[in-house]
Amino acid sequence: MLTEQDSEVVETTDKRSMRYALLISLATGIGYLPFALTIPILPGYVTDRLHGGPADVGAVVSSYALTSLLSRPVSGALMNRLGARALTVGGTLLTVLATVCYPLAGSVTELVGLRLLAGVGMGVMQAATGVWPVQLVAKDRQSWALGLGGTVNYLALGVGAPLGALIGRWAGAADTFVVAGLVALLVIPIALYVPEVRFSPKAEKAGVERRQALLGTVLPSVALVFTAFGFAAVASFAVAKFNALGVAGGAAVVTAYSLTVVLLRIAGTWIRWEAKRRVELAGLFLVEAVGIALVGLSHGLGMGVVGGVLTGVGMWQIYPALGVLVVRSVSERGRAMALSVFGACFTVGVAIGSGSLGLIAQATGYQTMFLICAACIVLGLLVAVTASRVRRPADNGR
Repeated sequence: MLTEQDSEVVETTDKRSMRYALLISLATGIGYLPFALTIPILPGYVTDRLHGGPADVGAVVSSYALTSLLSRPVSGALMNRLGARALTVGGTLLTVLATVCYPLAGSVTELVGLRLLAGVGMGVMQAATGVWPVQLVAKDRQSWALGLGGTVNYLALGVGAPLGALIGRWAGAADTFVVAGLVALLVIPIALYVPEVRFSPKAEKAGVERRQALLGTVLPSVALVFTAFGFAAVASFAVAKFNALGVAGGAAVVTAYSLTVVLLRIAGTWIRWEAKRRVELAGLFLVEAVGIALVGLSHGLGMGVVGGVLTGVGMWQIYPALGVLVVRSVSERGRAMALSVFGACFTVGVAIGSGSLGLIAQATGYQTMFLICAACIVLGLLVAVTASRVRRPADNGR
């Protein structure tokens, strides 16, 4: 039985580990700024300076995502050997180098090449900073830690895009690229300050347990792909849907969704709750599906905003809840690889969702598209519930 002094020591350790997790998540957001700050600058730079067309703009803006996605699983495999700190610093330096060189690109092809390098750096850095907080905190804080990275990325994007436009008007595109790259250097002192938790050297058991670990990783990842359709629908098509109806202000739906996710995850710092039971996990998917359906069915902005809020309420805990299933399915040594693949699946879901939902909207209209998206989220619910039924080891480390 813990004495009062022991309890104080545990509480102090818990607070310290949470502070370290917050710092690493802050580093994630800072490392995302080279992307966020340059979003409003790149299209005009491609068309005006490099004389490119709309297709060139699309290639430049989106090219980083390809290498960012592909580098995540590789980073997970390297993390056991090199550690999260080395990958964070290395990925940050590569992102900085590529971004500050944007003004040196003399053609669209050269700029795309630099964006691909920046994508590798960001993918490596974010894979490491996505796993690091989970290793630092106690088991009952893992869900909270998993949600931190996405929260700071939302904030970095919300602050970075308008700030980048402001810097661009004041200093020009070339200087904005240099500032966007150099600001990421702030990640390095944070990475050097926060202690690194090494993975257990114990090897994983073969046979049934390894198969369970694989199943426990794949099913939550597939469910995450489906839930990412909701993000793709709101972010890519909410404004277009209301514009088609002749209703101004459709961006309020996106804002309502984003603010809901951010505020609820911030509240999670003080409120310990995670979807441990299947009914709670299913409820989150249902709330997201209802929110997406309301956005599709709405003819006025009020119902659309309510739909955006409900979508945010559902997605607030879905990523962390599914991530916890992954964490508790694998050994400590397999955690980095599993979480890197799991995190990449959200990007896969957004990419598949944006492309397929766009084709559906073109063929059937926005209302039907949003309703089909809601049905896909329900399908993700079934996969998630199945994932929660997979038997997991009683203890996977901390």
